[in-house]
Amino acid sequence: MFSPTWIRAAKQTVVMTAVVCIAVSCARDRERPGGTERSLDHAIAEIEAGRATTPLIAQDAPGADATVTFLVKSTDGDVPRIVSDVTGWGEAPDDSSFDLGIGTMNRIDTTPWYRLDTAVAPAARIEYLVVHGETDYQVDPHNPRRGWARGDHDISEFVTPDYLPPPELTDPPVAPAGTTVEATIDSPALGLPRRVLVYLPPGYRADGAYPVAVFHSGWSVAQVGEAPRTLDWLISHHKIEPIVGLFLESYLYGDDDNHEGPPLRTFLSEEAPAWLASRYGVTADPDQWALLAISYGAKDALDAAVADTQAYGRLGLLIPGRRLTTADLEVLANRPGRRLRVAILAGRYDQANLPTARAARQALTEAGHSVDFIEVPEGHNAATWRNHLGDVLVSLFGGAIVDW
Repeated sequence: MFSPTWIRAAKQTVVMTAVVCIAVSCARDRERPGGTERSLDHAIAEIEAGRATTPLIAQDAPGADATVTFLVKSTDGDVPRIVSDVTGWGEAPDDSSFDLGIGTMNRIDTTPWYRLDTAVAPAARIEYLVVHGETDYQVDPHNPRRGWARGDHDISEFVTPDYLPPPELTDPPVAPAGTTVEATIDSPALGLPRRVLVYLPPGYRADGAYPVAVFHSGWSVAQVGEAPRTLDWLISHHKIEPIVGLFLESYLYGDDDNHEGPPLRTFLSEEAPAWLASRYGVTADPDQWALLAISYGAKDALDAAVADTQAYGRLGLLIPGRRLTTADLEVLANRPGRRLRVAILAGRYDQANLPTARAARQALTEAGHSVDFIEVPEGHNAATWRNHLGDVLVSLFGGAIVDW
């Protein structure tokens, strides 16, 4: 059984926070875009027979918005709801409350079936759940497709016909592959050692001068999110140059304040870069070092990237969370120092955090930084950053790639 509390906890576990919502247009019971009442009856019969799945998705042409019809059968007479990236999870932007009426479905004549219609952007990937009552959150029983998540609960997912999954995660793993090395960093700033995973590209040479991508709070990004596989694919297909990756266990479970502020800034901008540079063949040019962070960690990454040490010349913010406030941006974006090459990944269906991403783009651009803004028709969840990590890396390390 799911609940609003579970949704908040699960989303925070994956990317620290998530709220998404757009207006929903519910068609009249006897109408279905692109069809008739008879075609809807036929679709339901096919679903009940196990020959069709939900939701129904119609798209006139690639590049056009798609029309989506959710269909749910109620077994107890209660009116079900759909909570999703598109219809709105129902969580207030400030996490203060849940709207338990959002996504309410319409009954189809006198049948036990209910429907909800909406439109989504082309090439969209949308996560959703079916709600019965106030607290019974379930996957869609007639949709076998599940979203990728790091939590213990499944979540339903659908994609539009023109959606393309990331080839770096769907193609067979490339060969030769890079190697990974597990280690620990003693951190006086944070008080306790931190685990790290170092990614070394195929053909790595100890006497090399490789560019570097440092992943703040990146241990699970590598171990669960398969970031090394993404790096292998990008390098082997000459989308980026060979780089060294450093995945940091920046946060520790049970550390209430995460040592945020000066301690974490010191770890990210001084201790971790010095540790890596003393052991591996990486460049000494800060302009070729990138710091990347997801959601909650965006504020820490920006703080470290503009620190006085000027350890980084590149910055990747993946679905940055609203912990990064407008006041933070005004201060951090305008710190004197190196102009950054920045890539920001944002979810179009991310009501609570999309304004943060757009504000970061504006503040960093106005401060003279070079910003590449990547907005995708998805929500605020783990699959979004996992599927588009390659886009951010290409933005930061791509360009005029030559044979090596």
